[in-house]
Amino acid sequence: MGKLSFITIFLLAFSSYFVLSTDFVYASISTENNAVETIANTQQNTTEESGNNGPESNLGYLFAVFAIVWGMFFAFMLLLIRKQTRIHAEITSLKDLLGRFKNSDDST
Repeated sequence: MGKLSFITIFLLAFSSYFVLSTDFVYASISTENNAVETIANTQQNTTEESGNNGPESNLGYLFAVFAIVWGMFFAFMLLLIRKQTRIHAEITSLKDLLGRFKNSDDST
């Protein structure tokens, strides 16, 4: 398995922790106005009780996105370096082949 695969697996495992640790809020739309207001009030009351309304409560998500973006950037750079190395090796081998071909034509 290549380094790129290990990086991808690490990023998926790291980001899945943050995705799976989030709380989900379910809501249903009703034709009665009272039901919609009740659902909205319940959601508002749960956020007030938790006390995590400040911007500091989102730092985990910010760090996760920051790490994922930088991980993707470095994975992309590794991919480009590997491609450049392969292309450089192919160009070198083609130059050698062309040089041998010219030498064989000159000797005949």
